[in-house]
Amino acid sequence: MNFYTTILGSGAALPTGHRRCSAQVVNINGFKLLLDCAEGTQDRIRQHHLKLQSLGTVLISHLHGDHFFGLAPLLSTMHLCGRTEPMTIAAPKGAKEVIETTFALTGNHVDYEMNFIEMDFAEGIHRVFEGKRCTVDAFPILHSVPTYGFRITEVPRGGHPARVYAYCCDTAFSETIVPYIQGADLLCLECTFANELADLARERQHLTAGQAGTLARQACVRQLLLTHISARYHEPDQLLAQAAAEFPAAQVATDGQIVEIK
Repeated sequence: MNFYTTILGSGAALPTGHRRCSAQVVNINGFKLLLDCAEGTQDRIRQHHLKLQSLGTVLISHLHGDHFFGLAPLLSTMHLCGRTEPMTIAAPKGAKEVIETTFALTGNHVDYEMNFIEMDFAEGIHRVFEGKRCTVDAFPILHSVPTYGFRITEVPRGGHPARVYAYCCDTAFSETIVPYIQGADLLCLECTFANELADLARERQHLTAGQAGTLARQACVRQLLLTHISARYHEPDQLLAQAAAEFPAAQVATDGQIVEIK
């Protein structure tokens, strides 16, 4: 495999013994991106034998704690372990202030350069990273705070078509995101609630399993990976069945799983 993601956390809000909160490491032909950074992410990186210093870019979808509270400790540990390479961090506006204030109040610092790309747009799709192995475009999705999805596109090599990984977590149901995830080879999409809790999903601006399947079908993606599973679902069979009723090529993410984008 040369384009794949390692799931470090697939749970929603409350970590459990079998699901931690949101984080993934995406490997594109050797270049590594961190997608979200919940508390404890640096421990899970080590647990899965991934190298902290190999991370080149961090992408933060929004500033809720179950997606963001692990970033300051991770950046600090990288410094303590001798990092000298710059780190690019694409995150909603305010992330830079949080990290810098945290370091200032606690007397911490880093010796490497932190390049913050602060996302502050309400519509459209915007390029937030461009490298030799991939490009990353961000787009707004609908949640209780400013939140962004990401479209990671491989820079093709050897005449092969570029593969695409789309990531949307967290979001309410909205067909406005369909053009941004259209045709992705793998779509990682939140699936917090079963269909029976549609009213709660609407109130908290999350998706049901059926809605996740519907968005995948409308966007004509190849594969659907369900994540951000509520702690109330110890066994996700119900969620998988409801999503698969709309989009059969679906699976539920599990912590430690490696999923290829193909």
